Amino acid sequence: MNKLNHLTDLSDYYAISLSEQAVIALVGEQASQYLHSQVTINIETLGESQVRWAAHCDNKGKAWSVSQICRFNNALLMLVNSSAQQASLAELKKYGVFSKVEITDSTAEFKQYYVSNEVAQLTLSQTFATLPTETLQSTRNEHGLVFKSDLHDGGYYVVLTKDYSAVYEQQLKDQNIPQYSHEVFTALSIASARADIQDIGGGEFVPQMLNVQAINGIDFDKGCYMGQEVVARTRFLGKNKRAAFSFAVPQCLPIKAGDTIEKQLEDNWRRGGTVVKVAVLGNETHFMAVLPNDTTSNDNFRVSDNLNVSFSVLPLPYSIEQAASNLKRKRS
Repeated sequence: MNKLNHLTDLSDYYAISLSEQAVIALVGEQASQYLHSQVTINIETLGESQVRWAAHCDNKGKAWSVSQICRFNNALLMLVNSSAQQASLAELKKYGVFSKVEITDSTAEFKQYYVSNEVAQLTLSQTFATLPTETLQSTRNEHGLVFKSDLHDGGYYVVLTKDYSAVYEQQLKDQNIPQYSHEVFTALSIASARADIQDIGGGEFVPQMLNVQAINGIDFDKGCYMGQEVVARTRFLGKNKRAAFSFAVPQCLPIKAGDTIEKQLEDNWRRGGTVVKVAVLGNETHFMAVLPNDTTSNDNFRVSDNLNVSFSVLPLPYSIEQAASNLKRKRS
């Protein structure tokens, strides 16, 4: 496994084994109907080749997980951070007994990868007849599926069956493709401001605090789902005052998900927010934190137990402002 000191050192040719990503599979006559009642997007209209972000919440609207959801053969797959998977899986199974659906931890049945656009063109053409060119659109066959990611570097997310993954890994080896650890993928996702639940458990943040609405992960006009009332009220009444922001610090910081960062207010420091996602490379640290949503690049932050290093947020690559809602006009 290759080492990477700085994210900017990443070449145009690389592959990452997503060892910290898990898979939840839902199969059965009522799989779509059931998952529709549990997550923030409209599963009934999810296309066969479509991939979408979604949050899975408790009845208070706090997210257990943020995942990417797609269809594969006769199953719905939730591609989710492994540290959030168990909570989501347990909650899905709790209510799934009342529907005709089988819900399983299918992580062992697949291997997941993230590869650069150049590597996808070089290696995946041997596995898939065509590669999708539109973001978050997938191509599938008996070996697995691939979709063009919405991360800023334009790479591809690959989900292969366990049996075929050995064939693909040999292709990467034969082509001398540099391979990196999952930490690099986490850094890429942080640089693209994709927040999820990492190592801190669920039940702390409504999806809007993780910017899920900004990546098309909430359908506010869909039917009922777990936590919908809180998620909708947070939007329509303008109650959300927090959002997730990214940082890149040019040194290794002793920081982890769940830590508190402080914000400078004149000569004083006050609690600023909570770290939700971290990636430490050789000589730099990438992380995301949930902060007041009016945070700007002029604000100064530090880790609460490290007084010598301060930093500011990176610009978000999307707007966290909520668009006008037809539902709001109907209710007024």
